[in-house]
Amino acid sequence: MVTIDFDDILRATLDDGCGNEGYIGISPDGQRYHVVVPVDRQIARGIKAGNRPLDGTPFGGYKDWHYFGCLVFSWPPGGDPQEIQALRIAQARANALLLKAWAAALQIIVEI
Repeated sequence: MVTIDFDDILRATLDDGCGNEGYIGISPDGQRYHVVVPVDRQIARGIKAGNRPLDGTPFGGYKDWHYFGCLVFSWPPGGDPQEIQALRIAQARANALLLKAWAAALQIIVEI
């Protein structure tokens, strides 16, 4: 089991317009995690398409770790900062639920 700090999920939940993505990496034994932020979207697409580095360490991550890509959030131009933050928090909460389900499929228990 691994306990992931919600603030780390929030940190990996990025604005769609920034061109980057955030990832949570979980160790093969399911007991440790780390955050990989920011990851250039073009690099991430290459990794997802199977163009992995020869050393097996995706985008600065660790070999053999499992990586969950947090969904981005978007907001209307000129949006109120409090509204933008509320949208980001809502997406981070959704990402937390998706992360738990994704990890469960790998037989890893995640607590937030």
